[in-house]
Amino acid sequence: MEDDDALQSPSNMVPVALAVFGIVLGGAGLYFGLTANQRLNPLDETLSESASSSAKIEKIINGFDTQLAELDAQVAEQEKTISRLRVYSSQGEQAVKKLAAELKVNRDQIVKTAETLNEFAAAGFRAAPAPQVASTTPDADAPATEVAPAAAPGEATTYVIAAGDNFGKIATKHGVSVQAILDANPNADPRRLAIGQTINIPAK
Repeated sequence: MEDDDALQSPSNMVPVALAVFGIVLGGAGLYFGLTANQRLNPLDETLSESASSSAKIEKIINGFDTQLAELDAQVAEQEKTISRLRVYSSQGEQAVKKLAAELKVNRDQIVKTAETLNEFAAAGFRAAPAPQVASTTPDADAPATEVAPAAAPGEATTYVIAAGDNFGKIATKHGVSVQAILDANPNADPRRLAIGQTINIPAK
């Protein structure tokens, strides 16, 4: 009986209670440790995935930076090309203006030359026909041609226009200048001489 009382005394129960409490605390710690480990594993996986995603995002950003650098280089090259084209365009425009000025000068010269030729044509300056040598033996079949008598020196006369006549030929035939015939016939148009028309021949 004394032994049973000794076992049931408070002093003997304290170590047992402490041991049981320690076991309970250890079990609780183990439980919470396992539970925390199970909860931390998804967090670790999430953190790993986040780190992997960050690496991918950083890689994508680096790729964008590379593309932007390439685009900057292309833009710079395009700007250089545009600058060269502007220079070429300016040079081409200057060349076109210079060519247009030269063409205008040539056109003016052509117009002046044409006007001068028209004046000569109006005055009757044409190529004189080759002189015909009169045959010593008259041809019976050849029609008789009427030769206008030459005016005496110092006398004015008239002349009837024949086919192929012009003021240059008439002036040569009568030994006077074309201008003198023009002055003597102010109303006659040298470009529209009619066969049978009578004109004045000034004195030599």
